[in-house]
Amino acid sequence: MRPKFGTLEWSKKNNGALTPMERLHFLRNMAFLAAREASDAIRNRLGLIKPVDLDLSYFVPPDTQMAKDAEVFARETHTQDLLFHGYRTYYFGAIIGSYSKLKYDKELYFAAALLHDIGLTNSRAVPLKECCFAVSGGRQIRDFLIRKGHAPEKAQIVGEAICAHLNLHLPVREYGEVAALVAKGAVCDLFGFGKRRVSWNFKKDLLRTYPAGNMHDALLSKEQMAPGSRLDVGRKLTGGLPERLWIQDIR
Repeated sequence: MRPKFGTLEWSKKNNGALTPMERLHFLRNMAFLAAREASDAIRNRLGLIKPVDLDLSYFVPPDTQMAKDAEVFARETHTQDLLFHGYRTYYFGAIIGSYSKLKYDKELYFAAALLHDIGLTNSRAVPLKECCFAVSGGRQIRDFLIRKGHAPEKAQIVGEAICAHLNLHLPVREYGEVAALVAKGAVCDLFGFGKRRVSWNFKKDLLRTYPAGNMHDALLSKEQMAPGSRLDVGRKLTGGLPERLWIQDIR
């Protein structure tokens, strides 16, 4: 049976380089997000979207050893701007998940969301040109958590979520709640997908706690990525990150 697109098993064949069919799959994911956002815009104008209005404190990270290990490692390896992107990814994914009433393992989700861009840090295990950063990051964090004594099956879920998040859209039934939420949180923070499902007060409080800095530098937007990888393909299709992110205009 063919491994699912974007998983660790899938990545073994070519370190994340896409085949022509996988490029089409990736393009369909982008189109799906754009169509859903357009639908949200229309539904919002009609008053059909009721944003989730919960406090930041409702989603406080779990007080578990895995969460602590993830947080310590993230603070040791990430620049502040990239670290804050990880926190915002966690909170955005969590509240968008609440909009859909998703149930998930908060410990695993927090670890995956906070560390999903480890492959863009100076502590990355593999050079950016040699392997998709999400693939190398998923492998690195899976192995890190196992070395820390966490159950291999839990470490695998975290690693899979990191590896798959660059698919942009991850159906829950195929990839699980943790992976789906990491992707939702990341695309919301960077591109605003799903932002209408979140209350204005929540967004302001989140930005006050974890300000958005220079995300172009934090995400190494000028660096060459592995040829044919999801990020490489996405940049060529869209031109990369916009000059100014939506989130930077929240006051």
